[in-house]
Amino acid sequence: MTTFLATLGGKLADTWVSLLVLPGLLYLAVASGASVLGHRHALDHGLLTARIDALAGDPAAHAPGTVIVFGVLLLVAAAGVSRLAAALGAGVERLWLGDWPAPLRPAARALTRRRAARWEAADAAHRGAVTARALLAASDGRGAASWDASGTTGSATTPENPAASGTAGRPPEDPAALDTVGLNEARNRIALTRPARPTWMGDRLIAADARVHRTYRIDLVSAWPRLWLLLPDTAHAEVQAARSALTASTRRAAWGLLYVLPALWWWPAGLIALVTWTGAWRQGRVAVHEFAELVESAVDLHGRDLTAALGIPCEEQLTATTGLAITRTLRKGT
Repeated sequence: MTTFLATLGGKLADTWVSLLVLPGLLYLAVASGASVLGHRHALDHGLLTARIDALAGDPAAHAPGTVIVFGVLLLVAAAGVSRLAAALGAGVERLWLGDWPAPLRPAARALTRRRAARWEAADAAHRGAVTARALLAASDGRGAASWDASGTTGSATTPENPAASGTAGRPPEDPAALDTVGLNEARNRIALTRPARPTWMGDRLIAADARVHRTYRIDLVSAWPRLWLLLPDTAHAEVQAARSALTASTRRAAWGLLYVLPALWWWPAGLIALVTWTGAWRQGRVAVHEFAELVESAVDLHGRDLTAALGIPCEEQLTATTGLAITRTLRKGT
């Protein structure tokens, strides 16, 4: 037990230092240097060195009591700033995932409509390419073989759309109009399903729910807590790692916001804010994508385990009929 407590204490200390103290100390150092240099002497390291030497030469700086009080205040301030960054990180996560507060909802609805319009245009272009390829295959099998149709996941075609059938029922002559793979990827870069949130990250999570429901008729919101209890430890670790990566990226983005404050009187801090926010945003997109993929994979690979645990008959493959039975059971009539 003593060894366990010592190990746990060491891990907690390492976590406290890495998550609270070090980022906070770095921020306080930048803020202090910014207050000394300002915009006019932003890169004058000689001025900063002279100010540090003057403080170090003060007799009061060598008094044990002063050193102890200063050290304690510095650690408390660093931890406080880090807790502020964690709180801001929760707000950043809400913004990234499209759960915007009431004052921003008009802007969220406008942005969602704009993203939906872009997605619909890209989807129409993709469906038109699928129809054009079908016309090309019908008119000349050799022409159809010259194009690689793998990877297309578009919706049903609409022959009444002129863009989908070409001029006078003939396939378009522009090869780009037949690039179903490229058009599919262009549409998926906007969202995997019709956008319902103002942000890509929010739609990526919603797409996981929509795709699972469309394929298996499983309500992922109801099924996920039960499925989570059945997942093996390796799956738990992968999902938790992706979720932790998202939390870490939002916290780094919050630090980027905090660095805007010293940037008001020291412009290099603005570069720090920009680099920190951009890197965190990119990492957040990767984390959201991985998290959504892992959730879908958990349903694909362990959905039959859920049916067995619920006592629902299931064939060798999870089907929409079985998934609908799962949904009805878990919703309990609601």
